[in-house]
Amino acid sequence: MVAFSQANSDEQGMIDPTPEEIRDRSRAIRQRWSERTRKRRRVLSRDPNAWSVPTVTLDDIAAAAS
Repeated sequence: MVAFSQANSDEQGMIDPTPEEIRDRSRAIRQRWSERTRKRRRVLSRDPNAWSVPTVTLDDIAAAAS
């Protein structure tokens, strides 16, 4: 687990993590992901096998309905 520093606290005692702490914690969380979760969370992937929203034309719908 990554501990956050006390460096950036406000008047209410809330502590803001540094960008490096955020990166470290995010990396630690992503390491626990399964391959399925990685694929699901992939953003702007150049992987041709990555899922994308299917496109359907009105002609396809009309053809399927008849």
